[in-house]
Amino acid sequence: MPQSPLAQRYTAVAVALHWLVAVGIIYNLFEALVVFDDNTPRPAIDLHKSIGITVIGLVVLRILWKIGHPGPKPLPGLKVWERKLSVSAHHLLYLLMAIVPLAGWLHDSAWKGAPTHPLVLFGVIPWFRMPLFGGLNDAGKDWWHEKLFAVHQYSSWLLAGLVALHIAGALKHQLLDHQPQFRRMWFGK
Repeated sequence: MPQSPLAQRYTAVAVALHWLVAVGIIYNLFEALVVFDDNTPRPAIDLHKSIGITVIGLVVLRILWKIGHPGPKPLPGLKVWERKLSVSAHHLLYLLMAIVPLAGWLHDSAWKGAPTHPLVLFGVIPWFRMPLFGGLNDAGKDWWHEKLFAVHQYSSWLLAGLVALHIAGALKHQLLDHQPQFRRMWFGK
């Protein structure tokens, strides 16, 4: 006998990781795309870096958890194009959830000012920069710093669009299709 849609829920760990990653990404996207400018104070930039690196770790945990604990089947009644769009969007979301913060970390690691500004997560945890750029002169570091910022920035715009599409899809399924979409990705029974 098939399970009801309500019984087909994500695990509590999957739900917690989903929302932790979502909050981190949405905060960092808002901060970077709306708040940041040439006068952004260093503590705000450091918080952005801390959240980004944390998101990388949480995304790795999400992927590992997902491998051992696949999510529930798609809700019944989805059209073929909706399932294909959903699967494609989720794969691209996972890819961008890794690329955006990784490009930011690489961008920060290429910064010529890095040796005089240690990376400390949340002002408490000393963290390392990737040693890929250590042998470069300042001009080489500047070149990589600029290129990696472009990757970080443009992939962030793409991620913002996909997050908006993801939210719109969830709202459509919940409000228009009357499917229990939100209950599948929330805590409780």
